[in-house]
Amino acid sequence: MGYLVGAVNNTSDLAIKERRADLDWLRVIAFWLLIYYHAAITFMPGGIPMIQNADSSPVLQVMAGFLHEFRLALLFLISGVGVSFALRHRNKAQFMRDRAVRLLVPLIFGVLVIVPPMIFLEKQFIGAFSGSFAEFYPKFFTEGVYPRGNLSWHHYWFIVYLYLFCLLGWPIFAYFKCAAGRRKLAHWSQRLSRGGYLYLAIIPLAVVEILLRAWFPGFPDLIHDWANFSHWFMIFTAGFLLASSRPLLDRTQQLRGLSLALAMIATATMFAQFWLPEKGHFSPLVNGETDIATYAWFCVLRVSNVWFWLLACLGFAGRYLQRPSRLLTYLNGAVYPLFCLHLTIIVALAYVIVPLDGSILTKYLAITTGTIVVSLGGYELLWRRIAWMRPLLGLKPLHAGDTLKYRSLGDPARD
Repeated sequence: MGYLVGAVNNTSDLAIKERRADLDWLRVIAFWLLIYYHAAITFMPGGIPMIQNADSSPVLQVMAGFLHEFRLALLFLISGVGVSFALRHRNKAQFMRDRAVRLLVPLIFGVLVIVPPMIFLEKQFIGAFSGSFAEFYPKFFTEGVYPRGNLSWHHYWFIVYLYLFCLLGWPIFAYFKCAAGRRKLAHWSQRLSRGGYLYLAIIPLAVVEILLRAWFPGFPDLIHDWANFSHWFMIFTAGFLLASSRPLLDRTQQLRGLSLALAMIATATMFAQFWLPEKGHFSPLVNGETDIATYAWFCVLRVSNVWFWLLACLGFAGRYLQRPSRLLTYLNGAVYPLFCLHLTIIVALAYVIVPLDGSILTKYLAITTGTIVVSLGGYELLWRRIAWMRPLLGLKPLHAGDTLKYRSLGDPARD
């Protein structure tokens, strides 16, 4: 896997030709943060999954609240980056076929096989079901929608949204893939890579947030979630455009200090003005009500906070994580199986660990460390080696002549 930066046709040195180590490192970090975020929910009141420790942790609640504001945006940004790389050597038919196989196959497998044990353990823990998993499994499909019922896609909603974003974004991708689009992107990249123009992305994000958030605040179910859907689609598209432009990515490095300072100020302001410790999230509502000015300020501040953190992450990764390594290649290959399986592993460990005596810190570290060990152990010993399991967890099939032998942590580039 290369990490060279080079030219595309006559737009010369403005386009990124190959994968970059900094973006792959950011992908790895963003997905591994899921373990620490989802494990923290165990120690927060009223969270989902529903396995809850008797005592909650205000520290973990604040950490989760902080991460929640931009963690999903970061995942979709990195996914947009991945689309840019995927289209280097694919036409529309190849891209759509690849997305269907890499996204829909793991989705179907996940909902049928990976999610039901998680719901089973949750319902056992809260006393909503008593019996064997064999008895529970038919009820997963027949007793209503989670959390009142059982049917759920849980964290696999992300894959559904990602697949839809790929479909909806194709006209944008196709335009910027053609010669005219590359020239246009090169032209605007030169303009936007000066001064603070990258921060102008906050304007459309804020407009969408103000127009939609009050009416569609909700759960990621493609019905009540149009504010998030629109927000994440714009971030996803921004990831594609940033990864298609060397000047824009270089500018994030130059702005990294300013972006971090602005992100910290925005986060501090959100905690000072809108954090509800009893709820564990940010809200402009006081006693269920707010005024238009406060609501608009909350929306602008929220999307600004997201965009500042995204630019800071890109900038610092570009500055300090440019070096490729076998470790990066290995961990990058493990990302997709990790995403598919991490929440079920967390729930299973929490089911065993939460009832035990011990401090919150001890339990939290046991769950997170155990999830990492099981995830990497399963990836190394099973998921990357067994041919029929690979497509079910989003990995590319093994081809004739492929080998999984490696030195140290190896180079499973085809993962």
